[in-house]
Amino acid sequence: MNERFSNKIKDMKFILSRTNDYEHHSRKWTLGYGILFWLATRLLAVVMILTCTAIYNKFGINPEQLTKFGGEPTNVKSIFSACYGVMMLLLIAPVLEECIFRLGLSFKKWQIAIALAAIPAYILFQGLGRISLLAILIFTAVAIALFCIVYFTTSQKFWDRMKLRYFKSAIWTTSILFGLTHLVAFSHLTIELLPYMLCVIAVPFFAGCAIAYYRVNLGFWWAVGLHIFNNLPAIAMIATL
Repeated sequence: MNERFSNKIKDMKFILSRTNDYEHHSRKWTLGYGILFWLATRLLAVVMILTCTAIYNKFGINPEQLTKFGGEPTNVKSIFSACYGVMMLLLIAPVLEECIFRLGLSFKKWQIAIALAAIPAYILFQGLGRISLLAILIFTAVAIALFCIVYFTTSQKFWDRMKLRYFKSAIWTTSILFGLTHLVAFSHLTIELLPYMLCVIAVPFFAGCAIAYYRVNLGFWWAVGLHIFNNLPAIAMIATL
């Protein structure tokens, strides 16, 4: 009994530390665990946001109006067509963001090269239609250069050593960065509103944890699929603008 209880305690690890569930559980179990974590943490994040908002309202501050996460829908519509917005959230953003944040978690040389090259590519797609041809050429050249630097100047043995040392650290770091990068979606960044903003980006952080879990236990395209699923509410909102 004590041994069984001890094993259960050991199994109660945060999802980012569960890097070998594919060895002990079926694909169906792993899929269910990731979705359950996604749903539970989404509800937790909503409670956090509502509680934090209520505290701010007690002091006469409306953080939602002051920060406007994601910007004004009317402004979004004026910059991007609904079709482009849906394509961005449905295909471009999930694939490129997964390339940037989680493709390299395999520590395969060619995938890390693609991950670095995806950074300027993503910036380019974000500004597509608002930047000059020269800027497009520069970003494209940078993407190619980053790929070549990693692919042709490093060895797979080097990345194998890096994986032994930094695999779990990389999972945690990329998940935290994935959440923090969503701070750019706020229209105003202030210290006063930081607690509220951190509660809001807990949503992408927890979602990123579930996506990372799929990445290391199921594979890259499973992670992309969960990323698309996570974006469905935003896609529905843009589609109805």
